[in-house]
Order: sequence, then C-alpha cells, then structure tokens
Amino acid sequence: MFGVIGCINCNRKRVVDLSTKKSTCPYCGTHSTVADHQVYFKSTDAASARAALTQLTGSAEISEKKKPSPDTDPYSTLEYEYEHCHGLEEKMEVLSKGLTRVYGEFTYEELEKLEPKNAEKILKAMLVQGYVHETKYGRYTAN
Repeated sequence: MFGVIGCINCNRKRVVDLSTKKSTCPYCGTHSTVADHQVYFKSTDAASARAALTQLTGSAEISEKKKPSPDTDPYSTLEYEYEHCHGLEEKMEVLSKGLTRVYGEFTYEELEKLEPKNAEKILKAMLVQGYVHETKYGRYTAN
C-alpha cells in the first residue's frame, strides 16, 4: 500500500510505502515512524500515489506550462530530450519513441544522426531489451 504523507518536521509531502515502519524525509532529513504521519492519500498503486502527490502539491499546473507548443519541430524536441537523458535505459526509451514519432519507421542512419559514436550498440541493445522491433529489413519502430 502506498500513500502520500507530510513530514512531521517540514510538512512537505512525499510518496511512501505504508508497509514500512520508518521513513526519512528527503527534504529535511527527519527520521520518523510512518504510522505517526497524517496520510493524505492511500492506494495499492504507486503511480496513483504519485499522481495524487502532483495534485496535492500543485505541480500539475507547472507541468502543463512546460509542455512544448504544437509548432515545435519534433526532431529538435527529440534532440533536446536525448541530450538531457541520464542513463542508457532512458536514452533507449527516448530514442525509440522519439524516432518512431518523427519518422514512423526509422533506419540505422537516422539513429546514427543522433548517436554517431554508439549507434550500432544502442540499436542492438534496443532490439534485445524490446524497445524496438524490425518491421522490414533495416526499418525499426518502437514497441
């Protein structure tokens, strides 16, 4: 069971696993017993708890403002998203979905434009990990 609780010291809200006994606030570092906290929302699903946290903290309006305008060039958006990835899993997800969004089906050469050094390794990894599949010889799309 997951829940949104407020810190007993700084009162900032966060998602926790309610089955754990102790918790540490990531904001102020206060150690406390989970049972001592006011629970603002409960769910068996962590994603629902995160969505509730977003609504409770008012971040929903902020994220709405950050959405790119419909006039934005999809390839430039993909380049920006890819440059700001932090790890191989995130890079593979951004590449597979982004290239599919831009081209429908993409080729090795189109992947190589974004990742000239490791295009072959990343394509193999995306195939093995199931991020993409080959639709025709040399043409790929996100799963």
